[in-house]
Amino acid sequence: MRRTATGLAAVLALFLLRPAHAPSELIDRILAAVNNDVITFADLQQATAFNKALGGRGNGGQTEAGTLEGLVNRKLLLQEAARVKFDEVPDQDVDAALAALRRRLGSDEAYRRLLAGMQTSEDELRRMLREQLLVERFLEKKIGIFARATHDEVQKYYTGHPQEFAGRPFPAVQKELTVFLSQQKAGQQLDQLIAELRSRANIRINRLQEQERKNGISRQE
Repeated sequence: MRRTATGLAAVLALFLLRPAHAPSELIDRILAAVNNDVITFADLQQATAFNKALGGRGNGGQTEAGTLEGLVNRKLLLQEAARVKFDEVPDQDVDAALAALRRRLGSDEAYRRLLAGMQTSEDELRRMLREQLLVERFLEKKIGIFARATHDEVQKYYTGHPQEFAGRPFPAVQKELTVFLSQQKAGQQLDQLIAELRSRANIRINRLQEQERKNGISRQE
């Protein structure tokens, strides 16, 4: 089956980014404010470098505007997790996430290139991974248990789309189809959650700063 689905893991690829800070020397490089938190040009650069280093098609092709929107969504989710006091991520889980990232990169040299490209330290990367795990677990608690497709939903989809299965019997596709429909439901529920958080948030995008930055990049090119 050829399908496109937005699961939690795919959506969260945009959220593994540096925490936004607002030191005085970066005040003229703020791209957005989300309630009381800011997103800087440095955050956007770091997000772009991280996505490029991991090399996924979706990540590598992400536009700066899309990456900025992902940063805004991520900040909203972190704020909501903090609001409901969901903030526990054990150190050993962060250690495991860092080890998994290093295995994915394949070598110590690739790991050093990642840190250099993101202009960050390992301690900062650990903080980023902690926040990513926090978002994942918050979403799993918030929507994960409600996103699994039921047997009836899977059977109904199979019966209603016979052309997609080329005569394959239901037992042969049930597991694959359950995963697909569960990912689809998770993506829909995440979209609804983000829309709800955005509806009550104070989000300000510094369009002038963004345009000046783009113009500067164009002149350099």
